[in-house]
Amino acid sequence: MTRTATFSGRNLLIACAAIFAVVAGGCGSHSSEGAANEYLKNLKLYNYRFCYEALSHQDQLDRTLDQFLSEIPMAPDVSKDWFKGVLRGYNYKIGDSHEEGDKTIVKVTITQPDLALWERTIDAKAAGDPNPNNTPDQLAQKSLTAGDYPTVEYDDNMVFLKQGGEYRLFADFAFKENITKEHNDAVESYHKGDYDKAIDAYKKLLSELANEEATGVDGLKFQYQRELDEIQKIKSQITEAAAYIQVPPLPAHPKLTVSDPVEKMAASRVPGMFGKITNGGDRAIDQVTFTVDYYLGKGKTKAKVYSESHTAISTPVEFTNFTRPVLPFVPGETRDFGFKLNAPIEVQQNQKVALDLNVTGIAFTQSKAPLPKPPAPATPVPSPGAPAAGGAQAPPQTH
Repeated sequence: MTRTATFSGRNLLIACAAIFAVVAGGCGSHSSEGAANEYLKNLKLYNYRFCYEALSHQDQLDRTLDQFLSEIPMAPDVSKDWFKGVLRGYNYKIGDSHEEGDKTIVKVTITQPDLALWERTIDAKAAGDPNPNNTPDQLAQKSLTAGDYPTVEYDDNMVFLKQGGEYRLFADFAFKENITKEHNDAVESYHKGDYDKAIDAYKKLLSELANEEATGVDGLKFQYQRELDEIQKIKSQITEAAAYIQVPPLPAHPKLTVSDPVEKMAASRVPGMFGKITNGGDRAIDQVTFTVDYYLGKGKTKAKVYSESHTAISTPVEFTNFTRPVLPFVPGETRDFGFKLNAPIEVQQNQKVALDLNVTGIAFTQSKAPLPKPPAPATPVPSPGAPAAGGAQAPPQTH
C-alpha cells in the first residue's frame, strides 16, 4: 500500500518558516556581523573551543588551544580565577561593519568592569573593614555577584578575514605579544620615575596600534591612552611634588618625614636601607622614590662618590588580580620601607664612606577610587614597672 504525504495550509506555512529559518541562519553565519555575534555569544557561554575554531588559519598556527586560553580576543585580561566572574560583567553591542582591503571590520561597543578602579575601591574598603574575614577576594566576589562595581564603556573592533567562504577572526597574536612586552617596559619606566621614557614608550605603543588592523586593537588603545593620560598628569605635577617634598635647597620642613633610617643586612644577606616614612601632608601618593648618596670627606672636602635611586612605595596603575594591596600612601599614614643597596662593593665596604638618604620623587594619586583610611597607630605595650597611661609609676614588687 502506497502512502502519499499531503500538506494542509497550516503545515505548509510551518514548513516554509522552518526552511526560511535554516536559510537565514546559514546566511547569518556567513556575514561578518553574524560571525561576530556567534563568537561573542559562545565566548559568554565559555565555549572556548568554538572561539578557537573561529580564528583565522594563521592565528591557529600561532597558538595552540591551551595557549589561546590565556589570551582570548575580546575577553578580560585577568587570571583564570577571575575570568568567568569578570566576563559575566561584559556587555557587547555589535555595530556597523566596513571593508578595508582584504579585511572586514565590525565595530563593537563594550561595557565592562573598570578593573583598575574596581580593585582600588575594593582594597580601600577592605583596609577599613574591622572584620578580618572580609578580605579583598571575598569583597570582590560579593561585588561581582551583586553587580556592584564601576564600569567603563569604549568602542573596540573585531577584524575578519574571508577564508574558505567563512569569516574568520583575525587576532594577530604575534603583534600583540610584542605590544605586551613594550607595554611592560613602559610601565616599568613609570615605576622607576622616568616619566619621559615612559611617555615616549606609550606614544610609540599607540602609534603602532594605530597602524594595525586586528581584533581588540582599539580596546588596547583605549587602555593605554588612559594610562598615558595619567602619567602625563603626574609629570605636570612635578613642581607641586617638589614643593610637597621640599627637597634641598628648599627649607627643610617636608610634609614627608623619614624616621629611624638604618643600613643593615637584608634577609637575602645583602646590604639594605630600612626605616619609616610618614605622610604628614594632605595629598595621597602612589609612588615614593628615595635617593641614597655616598660621600667621602667632610665640609669643603666632601665629595659624592656614588648615588642610587629606589622606588620604595609603588602603587600599580594596572589591575593586579588582587595579588597585592593596591593602596595609595594616604595623609596621616606611616609605612615601613626597605630596599637593597646596589653600590659597588668597594664603595659599600669603605669605612670612610657616609650615606645620605632623601626623598627625591613622588607621584600624586590620580585615581578616582575612594582613599583608604590610614591604619591606627599601634598601642605600645608597657613594660613591667613602666608608668601606666595617665597614671603614676607602678610600685616595685616586694618578696
